[in-house]
Amino acid sequence: MQRRAGWILQSLRGRMTRNPADRLERRVGFGIAVLVPIFAVIGAVIMFSDDGPASSGRRILCTIVLVSTIPVGTWWWINKRDIIRMPGWFVAYADIGVATVLFTFADRGVALTGTLLFAVIGIYIAYFSRRTVLRLHSAFVSAVILILAVATYVEGAHDALSVIAQALVALVVVNSVIAFRAVIKTQLELANTDSLTGLLNRRGFETRVDRLLTESHPGETVAVFVVDLDRFKSINDTCGHAAGDDVLRSTAERLSDAVPDGSCVARTGGEEFTLAVVDWQAWENSNFVKSMAERISAAIYEPADFISVTGIVGAAVIPIEQWRRMNTEDAAEMVHTALLRADTAMYEAKRSGGNQSSIFSD
Repeated sequence: MQRRAGWILQSLRGRMTRNPADRLERRVGFGIAVLVPIFAVIGAVIMFSDDGPASSGRRILCTIVLVSTIPVGTWWWINKRDIIRMPGWFVAYADIGVATVLFTFADRGVALTGTLLFAVIGIYIAYFSRRTVLRLHSAFVSAVILILAVATYVEGAHDALSVIAQALVALVVVNSVIAFRAVIKTQLELANTDSLTGLLNRRGFETRVDRLLTESHPGETVAVFVVDLDRFKSINDTCGHAAGDDVLRSTAERLSDAVPDGSCVARTGGEEFTLAVVDWQAWENSNFVKSMAERISAAIYEPADFISVTGIVGAAVIPIEQWRRMNTEDAAEMVHTALLRADTAMYEAKRSGGNQSSIFSD
């Protein structure tokens, strides 16, 4: 038992550093923190060029926007771990800031070309924010492009067809992210979803539970549950794998219905499921964890089923306040340790017989 527990902990530590979804999100957050000052550098280069602001008032306005990237970039760098969605104020800041700098340009044609920078912002919004925010971004950017296109034509430096061509290219580029958003989201969901049950897979659970913890509030706890079906192998052996698949699908539906909305429910093994549920009251006497474990166990068994199954549930808790005080690596270690403890509790219950639950206790 101890040898198995040690192997599980080592495996969990390995996944902590190899989780592709986790690495992707960290790279995206890091990329935004880096791009903010890069935008400032681009603006500074253009500001001192012949195509930059033509008056002292415009230079002052442009300078204010560029200097503001320092505190904003610093804020994003410090908080990138805790940011699940790109804040609305940050999207507004980025869009208005870039537009303000572009409108200070003396050459409207160069400003029209510069609207392609909005495409970079849109890519990050597609990943980090809601569809409504992306649509508002698209409407605002399209309006900026059209205004600059009209101003470019009025200046007379470019013929009408050239201006139309530039505007169309800019509109297509900055709005194409809307079409690709569905593809991005679908690919992410497929990578994080168990194809048989439609639940999260192990990778999806690891990513989603981190978000669940981030969105929780101080004073709360997150309870994790490991569920294993009793004698599932005998179902496959006697009734066939198709019947076993039906059992897994029905179990997945019942587990999802047994926990509150917003909980994480995943199939993390052949007949193993893992759940994470927020206890917003954080009962110190573990009544919530105990009652939820019993509720999960009861949801699995249905006497009227053609093939009735029971399950074993192991549980452990993650205190939000302790998790928030830790650095990224230690916080991930705490999550994986809680999963190991829930797994240990589940195997303790299995040794005592099937169809019961157990809560890990030091």
